[in-house]
Amino acid sequence: MNPSPIFKGKIRNKLVITFVLFVSVVVGGSGWFLYYSTKRGLEEELGSKLIAIARVAADQINADLVTRLGPGDEGSRTYANFMAKLEAIRQATGAKKIYVFNRQNLSLIDTDRSIPIGWEYVKLRFEVSELDAVWSGRPSHSVLFRGSDGEFYKTGFAPIRDKGDNIVAAVGVDASATFMKAVQDFRRNVVLFSMVGVLFTITIGFLLAKTITDPIKALVKSATRIGQGDLETAVSIGSGDELGYLGRMLDQMRRGLIERDNRLKTMLASIAHEIRNPLGGIEIFAGLIADELEDGSRGREHIEKIGKEVKNLNRIITEFLEFARPSEPKKEPVLVTNLIDDVVFLLSPELESNKIWLRKRFSQDGICAYVDPEQMKRALLNIFKNSIQAMSRGGTLDVKGRGAGTTVVLEVSDTGIGIPPDDLERLFDPFFTTKERGVGLGLSIVKKIIEENGGEISVSSKVDEGTSFTIRLPAFERGISDEQDPGN
Repeated sequence: MNPSPIFKGKIRNKLVITFVLFVSVVVGGSGWFLYYSTKRGLEEELGSKLIAIARVAADQINADLVTRLGPGDEGSRTYANFMAKLEAIRQATGAKKIYVFNRQNLSLIDTDRSIPIGWEYVKLRFEVSELDAVWSGRPSHSVLFRGSDGEFYKTGFAPIRDKGDNIVAAVGVDASATFMKAVQDFRRNVVLFSMVGVLFTITIGFLLAKTITDPIKALVKSATRIGQGDLETAVSIGSGDELGYLGRMLDQMRRGLIERDNRLKTMLASIAHEIRNPLGGIEIFAGLIADELEDGSRGREHIEKIGKEVKNLNRIITEFLEFARPSEPKKEPVLVTNLIDDVVFLLSPELESNKIWLRKRFSQDGICAYVDPEQMKRALLNIFKNSIQAMSRGGTLDVKGRGAGTTVVLEVSDTGIGIPPDDLERLFDPFFTTKERGVGLGLSIVKKIIEENGGEISVSSKVDEGTSFTIRLPAFERGISDEQDPGN
């Protein structure tokens, strides 16, 4: 029966993704929050300074005189006085330029001498909300904008009032946002730090996930082995957390299963012995009765049937004993051809009576395995019998052998009725059988014998085409037992 596929790291991926997303959101979110908070705070501070400068400049401008300026007045004394005052403020504050304009966004005074009176400030068309506040009597400042030189600038506005407290003009102060270079460097550092943080988090996430998924994988493998009947391999989880506790409980369950199996096998062996003893007496007395009866009589036929059933019961009991109390294999080098020949000799009457043609093919002479020869004979005998029973109308039994490095590979194939896929998965399970007679221990014992001899067995089959058993056994190496010669 094929084990369920082991998971492919889904838990690990989920843990890593969750951890990375959490850290990325925290680090990235914190970085962007700091960036925008810093940028906004510096913008507001610069805007407040520009408004203060604009107010100072507005206080230096006579509303009645400035509104009388018109195109061509750039050479007048009034224009020169206003220009001198604004230039002094500009130099004192480090502003880029200071200018005065009317409600039509036309220039009245500009420290940039290339701007004449009456020039329209086109950019003011895009600062409607800020100018609405100025014409309502409230100073304001623009958002950051990029100048023609590629630098960032900000403008502060303040209203100019006449003697009747009417707003007749406004002052604009442009200044370079020098802090933006530092802010952009900060943003770049935030992005770089976030990327490094993500890479570092991924590494830490994989290491952290590994401490969780590795014990889980070990638990899954241990549970799979136990499910396949391997109760000898201990469950070892080297952690002191809940997974370690689960591993210890799983190992405790494994030991409990071993104890239960041992008790059941002991009970099974005891029952088998108790049944075998009277069967021996029945067989003896049946033989004595048969000797006293005439040949061909109905009584003799009945007694002979009793004898056959007793032998069948003895065979079943023998299987029970082999399953309950398997003996340790006594390994020695043995020629595979000798094993096959001995089994064929024992089954030659059945092969002949069932009209089964035996074909033996070996890739080379002298293929030698390192196994217990008696146990392997019993295993092969059982496999051959299954193949013979599957070919009740005759067929071909094909036996192939080859050496594959440190392994000997045997293939026993028949042209019988085949095995349905559902039955194929349970073929080696104890007490599973599709036959009317028998208890279903034969192939289970075969599997156990082969595995205890260091080998493995697999089966493939197609209904109405036949079945093939593949057996892999450890090959004999000269270093194992140089003093022993291969034999049977």
